[in-house]
Amino acid sequence: MLILLASPLAAGVVYEIEVTDHAAGEPSTTELAAEGKMLKMSIAPGRTSGRGEMIFRGDRREMVVVDHDDKSYVVMDEATAKQLADQLGGVSDQMKEAMKRVEEQLKNVPEDQRAMVEKMLKERMPNMGGNAPSRPANEYKRTGQRATKAGYPCVRYDVLRGGEKVREMWVTDWDNVEGAREVREAMLDMADFFEQIMSSLSESLGGLGPAFGGDSPFDGLREMDGFPVVVREFDGGELESESTLRSARRRTLDPADFEPPAGYKRRSMGPQ
Repeated sequence: MLILLASPLAAGVVYEIEVTDHAAGEPSTTELAAEGKMLKMSIAPGRTSGRGEMIFRGDRREMVVVDHDDKSYVVMDEATAKQLADQLGGVSDQMKEAMKRVEEQLKNVPEDQRAMVEKMLKERMPNMGGNAPSRPANEYKRTGQRATKAGYPCVRYDVLRGGEKVREMWVTDWDNVEGAREVREAMLDMADFFEQIMSSLSESLGGLGPAFGGDSPFDGLREMDGFPVVVREFDGGELESESTLRSARRRTLDPADFEPPAGYKRRSMGPQ
């Protein structure tokens, strides 16, 4: 009994996912561990980042990003997002004020030279005019195409943004994947949290540019209502990366698995 109290372990589920970056060539493996309202994704080393983890604590409404190479982590919650948004909003206001001064100065420049300077500014800083278009919303198109992927019966969805295909997802029913029905709400909760934070940061930038950030790892799950077995990312019509579910198994998880490692330093977000 004392041992059980000292080690409050819980049954969870772990998904092993193979990720292939077609620019790098070599596949890597990442894990998604889930238990209750908690999720943890390992982040394989990439071309621009090192080893890490992303932990979502739905019970605390926070996301923790761990950098193993630097032995540090950052925490993003609603309060931190508001603070960062305020900082970005201040930078946005300063940039807008600077552009106003530039525009005032350009009024004294001959028309042909003014046109040349304005063209150069737009090329170097396309979003500085304050009227940059917002990032188009994703459109999820069920194609009706069916196939067996990694042993699961799937249907294909295409994700379009501004009419361009950016993602292809092969989705199976939640009940077909071990534990998926149980962790569905945690995945959807993380997607909603991610969207809320990114929207807040985007609004802080005003008209200076497209929406801040990108898609949640679980973007589109609500629209497709299924577990993604294969996800293929496209950029400019070219296949960029591919992720495939390789295994799903039950595992007893320690609550410490959903905390930053002991001894790691917490770092603040935003301008240092």
